[in-house]
Amino acid sequence: MKTAKWIWYPGDFELELANKCMTRRYERDTPVPPFWRLDRAYPNVKFIKNFKLQKRNEIMIKAEGKLNLMLNDRFIYNFNGILFLGPGDYRFVISVYNDSGLPCLYLESEELVSDESWEVTCNDHRYFAATTDKLVHNSTPNNVRLSTTRIEAVAIIKQENAVVYDFGKEMMAYPFFEGIQSKGVIRLYYGESFAEASDLEHCETLDYYSITHEKEFQTPIARAFRYLAIISDVKYEKLSAMAEFIPVDFCSSFSCSDPLLTEIYQVSLSTLHLNMREFMLDGIKRDRWLWSGDAYQSYLMDYYSFFETDVIKRTMLALFGKTPIKTHINHIMDYSFYWLMAFDDYYRYTGDSVFIDNNFPKILEMLDFCLSRTNKNGLMEGLPGDWVFVDWADLDNSGEVAFEQMLLYLALDRVIKLGKILRKEETVKKYAEWKISVQNKLEKFWNEGKGAYVYSFKNGKADGVITRHPNMLAVLFDIADSQRKQIIKERVLLNSGVPPITTPYMRFYELAALCELGEYDYVMKEIRDYWGGMLSEGATSFWETYDHRQTGVEKYAMYGRRYGKSLCHAWGASPLYLIGKYFIGLTPGKTESEFILRPHLSDLDWFNAELPLAKGKIRIHVDHEKIELYSDKANGELILDGTLNICGAEAIHHNNLTTIKIKGSTNYILEIQ
Repeated sequence: MKTAKWIWYPGDFELELANKCMTRRYERDTPVPPFWRLDRAYPNVKFIKNFKLQKRNEIMIKAEGKLNLMLNDRFIYNFNGILFLGPGDYRFVISVYNDSGLPCLYLESEELVSDESWEVTCNDHRYFAATTDKLVHNSTPNNVRLSTTRIEAVAIIKQENAVVYDFGKEMMAYPFFEGIQSKGVIRLYYGESFAEASDLEHCETLDYYSITHEKEFQTPIARAFRYLAIISDVKYEKLSAMAEFIPVDFCSSFSCSDPLLTEIYQVSLSTLHLNMREFMLDGIKRDRWLWSGDAYQSYLMDYYSFFETDVIKRTMLALFGKTPIKTHINHIMDYSFYWLMAFDDYYRYTGDSVFIDNNFPKILEMLDFCLSRTNKNGLMEGLPGDWVFVDWADLDNSGEVAFEQMLLYLALDRVIKLGKILRKEETVKKYAEWKISVQNKLEKFWNEGKGAYVYSFKNGKADGVITRHPNMLAVLFDIADSQRKQIIKERVLLNSGVPPITTPYMRFYELAALCELGEYDYVMKEIRDYWGGMLSEGATSFWETYDHRQTGVEKYAMYGRRYGKSLCHAWGASPLYLIGKYFIGLTPGKTESEFILRPHLSDLDWFNAELPLAKGKIRIHVDHEKIELYSDKANGELILDGTLNICGAEAIHHNNLTTIKIKGSTNYILEIQ
């Protein structure tokens, strides 16, 4: 018997769910909805299926919304949820109208079920394959809830006016009161730090609930906290927390000779998982919104940790919304480009061309929107309503910002690659001309005397400002040639005179660029110092930003608020990507069934790792004398620096590299001589 699934119009589940998620943001007790357009599902859709039955079937049909059944061009009247059909050929046209949620359909019988084989339309004469989602497994699409597990407090601290519960680690959870013995009001003050929960006047989130008759009470909205201060008129026996999480496979692991680096990896894994919910969130305490730039990095981290591609697709679709496009994603120029670039990454890591093909019209519409906003020089410049972001730093983003032009070039390059994969020849030709034009115009930002790309041009003149941002992008994405890369490394990236980057957001690109330049020891030290510094502060998840010079309550402040800083921010988990790609050394091969592995020990004595692939996984042990490697399915290449004698496999030597061909389902023990 086939498995029946709830089905709906493609992309609409993501929009309705995202609206629910993003409107759960509160500051103190005030709801704070996003400041960009929120789109809704099409309220009126039709599901269509031609089918043949071999025998009599009892067909159960239900929908969320008003249901209209048409069988072989005739309405079904007096429908009570069950339909009996005998053998024969049939055509179903089922309309569902829902103006307050997602119109969706569920149909189950022995021979016919609702699944992706059905067509759906919003009645615009365009027909698409219906979609489903594994999040909807024990609920309906309009009532999706994540899994929960009970967490007990590890300490209870009684204060003069409150009781503070310490749950030992950061989490997103529903406080749960048991053994309630009286009526009254419970006041909850949440904190990622003890200082925040204890500061009743300034903590970022709080709740008040009136208890009238309940013997047990669970809050209706999950909050982010480690510490929870309670002021209560209500007597209760016990308080625990129902931690909410998305079920994923913990299919990656890393341990090494340095316990600090091992801990950094584990905390990074926890940080990403906490922010990986229905969608990739930026932070679980404050925003709880979908930000395209933050999500772009989370996708890359996910490929090296959970390989949970459904949440990536969900986030990408929700970020786009509905047509027509009127503004940049999140109103941020950079974030539209990251959204475009993410599709190429998704294809390289997964090989899923169906998702790319289904969404290629959206990709083209977004790119055309960006190109329509170029200035008379054919470059990006902020227009009214645009937020040219780049980074949380003291940056003047007026004029033609080099960083934005590089992102434009990369977006064009990535869309052209996808066009070639999908054999869209006219598309490739159209954007190739744009790409060459932008590439040539990037040259004006290069300052030979300073050995760097200047930050921007204003009114036709270079500002002469040197920052790390455009220069690390030029290195990381091969915008600069090999000679310029070396100059940038010395003059900018390793130059203490150039203002440092303080956000993990841009450190992600900076440290990746340095790894591309072979500065593995430098990057290893930076990971230990920066992320290890947060651990020394008692962090159980990584922060939105960190400055070791800040002490006391000052270190929790941001945006002019005493506890505005997020202490569990997705971009803080970037060691997952840095360690996975550059030290374990895993990158995608030519297809989803192949991989390339180029490990670097740096100053470590050894490491053990397991990482997921689109098909299967790899396990690897590396020390100074041997490499043990196993891939359960995929074939690949192991590449080692230097011309080495290898015992245990045939090696190819070329350009001071040693390459070993790896076959799936084969154990390799390679001795390095």
